[in-house]
Amino acid sequence: MLSANGTKAQRATKTTQFYYGFGSISVGIKNNLLGTFLLIYYNQVLGLDAILTASAMAVALVFDAFSDPLIGIWSDRTKTRWGRRHPFMYFSIIPFSLAYYFILSDPGDISQPELYTRLVFWLIILRMCMTLFEVPRGALAPELSKDYDQRNTLAALGMMFGWLGGAGIDYLAKEFWLDSFLDLEGYQTLAFWGGVGIFIGSAVSCLGTHRNIPDLYKPAVRSLNIKVLVKEAISTLSNKSWLVLFLSGSFYALLIGLESGVGTYYNEFFWQWKPTVIAPMSIITALSVIALVFFAPFIAKGRNKKKIAVGLFLTTIFVGPLPVALRLMDVFYGSNFIPENGSDALWYILAIHGAAMGALGALGFVFIGSMSMDIVEQVETNTDRREEGLLGTINAFVHKLVGAGGVILSGLIISYAGFDNPEATRADFYGGDIINNFAIIHLIIGITLPFISTLLVLFYDIDRSKHNTHVSDLGYVEE
Repeated sequence: MLSANGTKAQRATKTTQFYYGFGSISVGIKNNLLGTFLLIYYNQVLGLDAILTASAMAVALVFDAFSDPLIGIWSDRTKTRWGRRHPFMYFSIIPFSLAYYFILSDPGDISQPELYTRLVFWLIILRMCMTLFEVPRGALAPELSKDYDQRNTLAALGMMFGWLGGAGIDYLAKEFWLDSFLDLEGYQTLAFWGGVGIFIGSAVSCLGTHRNIPDLYKPAVRSLNIKVLVKEAISTLSNKSWLVLFLSGSFYALLIGLESGVGTYYNEFFWQWKPTVIAPMSIITALSVIALVFFAPFIAKGRNKKKIAVGLFLTTIFVGPLPVALRLMDVFYGSNFIPENGSDALWYILAIHGAAMGALGALGFVFIGSMSMDIVEQVETNTDRREEGLLGTINAFVHKLVGAGGVILSGLIISYAGFDNPEATRADFYGGDIINNFAIIHLIIGITLPFISTLLVLFYDIDRSKHNTHVSDLGYVEE
């Protein structure tokens, strides 16, 4: 049945939900590269200084940040026979896949400036192609379904497939392709299969949601005058709930930037694992995430999304730092809270801890993502404009700028701790002062930033009743 504005009924079919979520496989593979392998590959394998590696990541992130709102606003106003979003998504698929491959391909014997320039170039291509794919795809979600509860399902499927892609490529790399985290040849295999995975995830999502194009929102012709754009953007972004999630996300973005790639440093130097030993942990965590996130719609049924998300995040803030904190107490105070490195007991503790933290954190972000979708109708009620792209990309714009600062700071911390010191010995790295000082700094940051971020979420003010009122007033109700 058509609603008042010409769009069809507010709920998406199960097939549509599946194809929408499937696109997150590409996102997960990209995130795994930037968050796990990139920093240690360029710093420890190719020999690029940590500060230069981190600054290259930050430069690309800044370029990406500026491209986000441009693509978001552009796609909001686009009118083609393939709709507003799909032209951008299709265009991104091949360069997105190739950029992943070339980032990890062996550059040969080149100088540090050449290596730095090469990394910056391909990172910018990777991130801009990711923007062309993910910004329009993310904006599709609130168009595909207006239902308060079904949006939890869309967010959950995106989270599940994202973890499937990221953890899947992580497991394959550690189990089959990398003899150690410093294995140059293994990264070449990862480069090829990661690119293939991105191509499949992106193409399947585009083709699978293509049939929904005739049912999607069709915008009126709108002015591209700069003054009009700025005026409309200000009125759109003055929404209280959007501002709350925006500020909360800014603190969390700083944390993400600071922690980019550091997990591999922990595994190599703090816990001293071989990749093959911890490869199953990625699968265990992914299965835990998928299992718990699968129940997200049932957990939230009839409940307030905000309260659930805040409770989940507070739990992870308390429990998350425990293994590192207890090991540091063992080191400095001679206690014996955590089993010794290499033991089966330590493996099981970290596997269970990682799975629990991954699942609880992912579930929390499912509800945050769903809450973000609900802002669209509140804004439309006030402005008579649907601007999913703008709402999502301005968030991403600032968060990426903040995250870029975090990435640079991460490189400074790595260098400050001593990882670039040519006179450091193996004992300094493996269980020594360098990695312990590094862990202390990250422990403090890892508690403070997410705590502030979580407190801000408390001020979000859209509940089920408000959302249903917005949907009804706008005519997005099945008859």
